[in-house]
Amino acid sequence: MTRNHFEKKILAVGIILVLIGITGIPSTAEVMGKDDTTPPVTTCTLNPPEPDGQNGWYVNNVTVTLSATDNESGVNITKYRIDEAAWETYTEPVLLTNDGNDILLEYFSIDVAGNIEPVKNVTVDIDSTKPVIWLEYTWEKVGDYYVIIMIADCSDAMSGMERVEFYLNDVLQETVIGPGPRYEWIFVWPPPLFGVTGLICNLEITDEYVKFYAILLRIFSFSGSIIISSYAYDKAGNRDYAGIMDDSSIPAPIVPGIYLFQDVTLPNHYTGHVGRFFIKASFSNT
Repeated sequence: MTRNHFEKKILAVGIILVLIGITGIPSTAEVMGKDDTTPPVTTCTLNPPEPDGQNGWYVNNVTVTLSATDNESGVNITKYRIDEAAWETYTEPVLLTNDGNDILLEYFSIDVAGNIEPVKNVTVDIDSTKPVIWLEYTWEKVGDYYVIIMIADCSDAMSGMERVEFYLNDVLQETVIGPGPRYEWIFVWPPPLFGVTGLICNLEITDEYVKFYAILLRIFSFSGSIIISSYAYDKAGNRDYAGIMDDSSIPAPIVPGIYLFQDVTLPNHYTGHVGRFFIKASFSNT
């Protein structure tokens, strides 16, 4: 074999190897032209992640964060809208601040290849407004006692009323559950206690009364004011307060004050000391 012929065979083998190498490596055009038929995937995250009120209600603002992914051509744009308003482009977390029942947030994404994700949605219930309460009371005397009726008129425009708590002198007495708007609590209140101390004469005691002539006497109340109050709760857990302090509407059997040189008659319901010339006792109507 001549040298010239050998070189031609070597050249032919080299060309074949080069062609094989080119055939085995995909071109950039083939990579860029790969079909993308899969839409992106968008996830929705709420903060707080769970309702911070009661019965599925949020009582504070809710932050909505949308995050889209696409493993092929990449995410191009994410859209959202609230309660079927106009679609907006998502660029940053969305803050929901308005009260609403079943606030609807819809969202979807589109990738670079033009694939459109099916619309997804999430609903949120927000009630950040406390209910409104109006409190009053009425009374009537039955025997030696007073029957007091506490009345609370309440309303809540969003989640609705859930219950009312009634307090007497800051101590919980009764819880009334229901949608309202009217809540009532009836209780019996004893007449006020009075302290009596001083110098007396001409003492007369019967089964019904203690009668004497006051030389220098002081009568003062032990019971103080009646404080009635209520808390109104809506279904989301918001509450409002109303209170009344009153020591004048319920009549007193004895008028507190200083008594000088005059006749005094008290009911014969007392504890303490009642002597011929000195008295120090607590009286009531019962």
